[in-house]
Amino acid sequence: MTTPMELLEFDYTNPIKCIYHRPIGKKYVVPHWHEAIEICYIAKGNPGTMFIEDEEYQLNEGDVYVINSRLIHSFDTIITPGQRIITVLVNYDWLRHSLPQTVRQKNFELVKAPKKDSQLTAFNELIALIKNINDFQCHDTSEDSHLHQLAMSVELISVLVRNFTVDKEIKSDIPEVISQIIAEFHNDYQNDIQLSDMAKQYNYSYAYFSKFFKRYLGMSPKKYLTFLRVQKAAELIEKTDDKFTQIVAETGFPDEKSFYAAFKERYHQTPLEYRKHLQTIS
Repeated sequence: MTTPMELLEFDYTNPIKCIYHRPIGKKYVVPHWHEAIEICYIAKGNPGTMFIEDEEYQLNEGDVYVINSRLIHSFDTIITPGQRIITVLVNYDWLRHSLPQTVRQKNFELVKAPKKDSQLTAFNELIALIKNINDFQCHDTSEDSHLHQLAMSVELISVLVRNFTVDKEIKSDIPEVISQIIAEFHNDYQNDIQLSDMAKQYNYSYAYFSKFFKRYLGMSPKKYLTFLRVQKAAELIEKTDDKFTQIVAETGFPDEKSFYAAFKERYHQTPLEYRKHLQTIS
């Protein structure tokens, strides 16, 4: 995996970034990977399903999942006021420079809840830190709070390292070539990607290329690319007031008709209905 699929930006003074997921309803995230270690805390409700490599997890209130660097994962969720997820991203470069031996020899292992009673106190401490960091990063951006945030971030990493690491290398079951294809899709989805040419690039026939991709991702490369474009379009609808014609151009759809059809297939509503729904919760 020479090129990270998703390039994440961190505040260089803080090794942790918190993401608050607005209650926007349906939220899909296609299979992807990144260098950062991702922690998902299910703060409220049962918002849906997460996939890590070929494992499927039903997300339930109180669960914490740690996704190690470079593992392919995806989400199929419904985010509402009664169903809330807090995502914490840990800067892998910071870990690599600060704890080189830990990063080289260990991986984090925490899925759903601690396996040992001795980890329960640390588990509760981890949840408290996630909540506090989220509150500070979302609601208190003053300079005075910066050192407090930094201290909590380092403490969270310390809790993980001391209590939830294993002396084994966790390797992806996904072939390297699949990770490379995913990276290409995420880098070039705005452009006219010819899948037949991509298959030739990897010395595959298109039929084999499609079958091989579907074996590991559960969908054809054509469907994956379409869903990725829909995901990016939904993000633009959520974050901007761009016209749909502009969104079509920015997300690689050949025309508005294909955009509307793909969006409705994925979200069961038109882009306009989705935008109006977002306006009601702003």
